[in-house]
Amino acid sequence: MFQLTLSKLNAISSTNNYLKDLISLNKLESGNGVWTLNQTKGYGQNGAIWKGEPNKHLALSFYNKIDNLSLNLIYSINCASAMAVIDTLSIYQVPKLSVKWPNDILAGNKKICGILAENQINGQKIKSIIGIGINIYEKSFTKLPKATSVFLETNKSPLIKNFIEDLVKNINYYMSLCNDKSVNYLSKIFHKNLFSWKKKIKLNIKGIQVQAKIDKVEPNGLIKIEFEDGKMKHYQAKEIKIIY
Repeated sequence: MFQLTLSKLNAISSTNNYLKDLISLNKLESGNGVWTLNQTKGYGQNGAIWKGEPNKHLALSFYNKIDNLSLNLIYSINCASAMAVIDTLSIYQVPKLSVKWPNDILAGNKKICGILAENQINGQKIKSIIGIGINIYEKSFTKLPKATSVFLETNKSPLIKNFIEDLVKNINYYMSLCNDKSVNYLSKIFHKNLFSWKKKIKLNIKGIQVQAKIDKVEPNGLIKIEFEDGKMKHYQAKEIKIIY
């Protein structure tokens, strides 16, 4: 069973890169992680910059070496990470939570968390560094109208110690489901929390706007789309933009 142990950093440019440096020096074990409220140069999917206001934004990264998960099921790591965050935010009564695949957690129509899983495959083993950035104490986002925080959604400021303890418990549980026997169960939970799942929505697919439904996210990370004529097609996440 996965067990996460975290260390606090007062400030760091990137928690993911910090762990990568430790791996290169053979100074990191599976289950080790770090957190900070002051990450200065965070990044997200496809190199997107993730900026957090000092002392108001939680950045957390951990290392997981997985040897009982088939390589074609690797995206269950993203599913597990997302569900750990959603269950934690639910404890603090953040409303209308969902996963916008592959790496955003939304409260309503606004982003409250970003997740970046950086995976390496070595033989049949998966080495993964998972970075989680959560807006907690921010009171405004003047240049980011589609961002929100725990405080803005609940008008409450959770104690960071309690918040991290709850997050660690949920990470331990969901990462323990990242194995071949538990993937189907994890997928069912994940899809119930998928943004606009099975609903007709506007999508921009390779530059063309259509109305369609997200049928499912495949274990390999591809998104299965159902079009109005009933046809099904698979796409990579970067090929699709949800219009909302």
